[in-house]
Amino acid sequence: MKKYLFYTIIIVFVSSAFAKAYSQETLDTLKIPRKKYRATRIYDAPKIDGKPFEKQWEGVTTGANFVMVEPVNLQPERQNYRTEFKIAYDDEAVYVAGFMYDENPEEILRQFSQRDQINVQADLFSIWINTYNNGIDQTRFYATSANALGDARSTNGGEDFSFNVVFLSETSIDDNGWYVEMKIPYRTLRFPEVNVQDWSFNIFRRIRHLNEDYSYNPINITEGNVNQYDALLTGIEDIDPPLRLNLYPFVSTQSDWNKLQSETVFNAGMDIKYGINDAFTLDATLIPDFGQAAFDRVVLNLGPFEQVFGENRQFFIEGTELFRKGDIFFSRRIGQRPTQRGNLGLEQGETVVENPRSADLLNAIKVSGRTSKGLGIGVLNAITGPTDAIIVDSNTGDVREVRTEPLVNYNVLVLDQTYGNNSAVSLTNASTLRDGSFTDANATAIEVTHNNNQNTVRYFGRARMTNRFLSGDTSTGFSTSAVVQKITGNWRPRIEHYFADTTFDPNDLGQQFRNNYNNFSFELEYNRFLPQGIFNNWNIELDIDHNRAYNPGIHTGSRFNINPFFFTKERFAFGANFTYATESKDLFESRIDGLFTNYPARLFMGGFISSDYRKKLAIDANAGINERLNDEQLSYDFSISPRYRFSDKFLLVYRINWFKNDGRLSYVTLLNDGNGTRSIFSRRYDHSVENTLTGNLNLSNRLALNLTFRNFWQRSDFAEDLQELQASGDTAPSTFRLDEEDNPDRDFNVWNLDLSFRYRFAPGSEVSVLYRNRLNNVEQQAQLGFNESFDNLLKEDFNHTISVRLSYFLDFNKALQVINKNA
Repeated sequence: MKKYLFYTIIIVFVSSAFAKAYSQETLDTLKIPRKKYRATRIYDAPKIDGKPFEKQWEGVTTGANFVMVEPVNLQPERQNYRTEFKIAYDDEAVYVAGFMYDENPEEILRQFSQRDQINVQADLFSIWINTYNNGIDQTRFYATSANALGDARSTNGGEDFSFNVVFLSETSIDDNGWYVEMKIPYRTLRFPEVNVQDWSFNIFRRIRHLNEDYSYNPINITEGNVNQYDALLTGIEDIDPPLRLNLYPFVSTQSDWNKLQSETVFNAGMDIKYGINDAFTLDATLIPDFGQAAFDRVVLNLGPFEQVFGENRQFFIEGTELFRKGDIFFSRRIGQRPTQRGNLGLEQGETVVENPRSADLLNAIKVSGRTSKGLGIGVLNAITGPTDAIIVDSNTGDVREVRTEPLVNYNVLVLDQTYGNNSAVSLTNASTLRDGSFTDANATAIEVTHNNNQNTVRYFGRARMTNRFLSGDTSTGFSTSAVVQKITGNWRPRIEHYFADTTFDPNDLGQQFRNNYNNFSFELEYNRFLPQGIFNNWNIELDIDHNRAYNPGIHTGSRFNINPFFFTKERFAFGANFTYATESKDLFESRIDGLFTNYPARLFMGGFISSDYRKKLAIDANAGINERLNDEQLSYDFSISPRYRFSDKFLLVYRINWFKNDGRLSYVTLLNDGNGTRSIFSRRYDHSVENTLTGNLNLSNRLALNLTFRNFWQRSDFAEDLQELQASGDTAPSTFRLDEEDNPDRDFNVWNLDLSFRYRFAPGSEVSVLYRNRLNNVEQQAQLGFNESFDNLLKEDFNHTISVRLSYFLDFNKALQVINKNA
């Protein structure tokens, strides 16, 4: 009954939200004066060389009088560190010039970096453009004082740097400061086809050596988000949206080898970006190649839930912010591990000679955009090919195939309507259609974010439904979320409720670890935004969680948490975490539905430090201790990460993480006999060490060598005294004994090394070379220390990969102009 009540609340909320008329400008509600700047049409484009002193800029209006964002919010800029800019346009692009004055130009930090790596030790200039003037969406273009560039899409203040377009940017420096020139072609923007454009924008500057940020239009960091504080950009008239057809053809080759075998493959394909109209873009990948995607950081997973990895495939990273609405789409499901890979039904004498680890992506397309009325539409479709395991009978020589995954079609549809004061309502549907008798699935989500007219309180609601179809049987599940929070001022309370029934399962195309919950949460945060004493800012957060199961309706645990955070004027950050959790009931550790495990109360204390990255040597470190009260379980973790900047071109970062967990009551195996299925437990003792090393040698802002190394070791030792989980949630001694082959002890060791070379030889075009080697070793023993385990790992056969990829950017519109000119 509760789930239907929540659906009713959501429907009423959506209806009342749409009934509210909103006519005021965003900045009116935030009480910030809104600046206006008029762009100038030019007929002779400037040369983009970072020196904006040509005659083309002479008649262009100068924008000035910046205001500090941090640390002293809304304080006017100082004259000797003033910022000025100019914006011009023609029939092809918008041109931006920036003048960043600095009385100590020798102190301007200029660390080299690659595309989108803007949070380095360098000054920063950026223009944020909102072509629909809606206070929500921005396209951001960045340049650093070391001439690196970046671009991002921003919604409600967040940034998505997976957005990649081709624009030009160059910088220079002299005795007065540094300068930037940008050329932003219209093909990088989406805007309505009207005679007079209604745009908004802001200019952002970061002075790294002073630890100060500034903006052209004032930004009040205590209210709303930065996207709501744009200035008006007028004067852009009579421009025609160009044909937006960009082609990215590529060729690649990859060789894999070890001592026993080798394989070389060649591939060619194309990524396509096509502007369907002024608002919508189609992205397609034909014969995709993900051979140079970053490796997954695998660990030894002994828990009840799958290990989840982040997305590393560019197509599923770039331009997918709209598809995250509703939280029912997880792109790693596309091309995932075949669902029946572990269910081969082997007979005696049979061996597996081939069993693919993942399904091949055949093609994928996505269409996304937003109309001038604020309606965002996203459509994604992807198809993966079938996979088959090959099994050989060693006695007869017979060969048979088992289909582990059929042809699969994945679809996602999103409708997202913005309205009023930075508010939105969305509908998302995600479907997974598998060929043959395999399971099909569908998930639907309705989501509302509504800010009140004063822009001080935010209401969030989400309702989700999942359906899974198998052999004529349908499993339907529901989930809801509700959040109310204050979004302005120093004190910011927040109330949350999350619910899911026992059959809610979005994991065919989404990702969720658990269902069957009915959780409540209260959060109170105090923020000190302005400098006080030695601090630039600080905050403290209190969280209280009360968690319940939906069925049966039992209390599964409560948690009390305090997190203080401090950031000094010398850019030294530190914080702590103090948590007390009550006795809890774990519904999933047993691996038997409805059978929970009791765990005693626990106390956690931890903290971290992070030193000033402006210095050549900086250190990050954290430590924590977690103790089960009146129980033998005790865990510790510690990590330290020194980083050293040898020069503006070379940075090395090392990190070691040490973890020890003694005596956790853990699942071992299921026992099936005449008394039914029983869950066997034991005390588990874990010890892990992770070493990572990353190195970046930026020979220029277009030429780089990158090193990524990771070694992860974990030893897990189960006590010999086995216990049986009772219906009460407690355990009792068991007479069951494991065979040697069922020994649960594990020694796990993995090594990954990537060495890559990238050269951007033209805008949007690059050649990349990747060398990768990897090792992994898993043994059924827990007596080895780190050194012995590492020695055993190095005895394994290295797997080597070399991949070479050449991609080229082709602007079809520009090519047509050249063809017509020469015709």
